[in-house]
Amino acid sequence: MGFEVRKIPEGSSKTPDYEVYLNNELVFYCEEKTIEYDDFEGSKSDPTYNSISSQVHKAVKQFKSVNENRELPNVLAFVNFDNMKDAYDLFITLTGYARLESGEYLGVHSVGRVRHDLDQVDLYLWFNKKNFTNMIWGKVHQENHKRLTRIINIEKRS
Repeated sequence: MGFEVRKIPEGSSKTPDYEVYLNNELVFYCEEKTIEYDDFEGSKSDPTYNSISSQVHKAVKQFKSVNENRELPNVLAFVNFDNMKDAYDLFITLTGYARLESGEYLGVHSVGRVRHDLDQVDLYLWFNKKNFTNMIWGKVHQENHKRLTRIINIEKRS
C-alpha cells in the first residue's frame, strides 16, 4: 500500500516491532504477534481467548513504551498459523460476545484483563499466514481513527 515499514531496533525496553511511514512521515506504530497452533486446545479453560488477550496485553505495554500519549495510532497485527483460530476469535476476545446467525449477540466470556487495554489499540489486523483476511477497529480514539481512515483512503485512491 505504499508504506515504508521500519523495524524498531531491539533495546533494553520492549517496544513495538515497527514504525510505519507514508511519504517519509511516521504515521503509526505496528506490533506483530504470532499465533501458533496450541496442542492444549480443548483441554484448558478458554485457551483461545486467553492466548489472544495475553498477546494484546503484551502489545499494549510495548506501544506505551514509545507512544504513551497516543500521539499516533497503534496497530496490532496478528499472524495466525492455527487453523482452529480466526478473526472471529479476536472479536470475541475483545468484546466477550459472539454474533449469532439471527444478528443478536450472546455473551460468551468475561473480557477480563484485556478490558483495560482496549483503549490503546486503534486497529487490529488479522492475517492467516501471509494472507490478510480481516480487520477490527479498536475502541475509538477520534483523532487516531481519522488519521488511519485518511491514510487508508489515500492509499485506495493511489
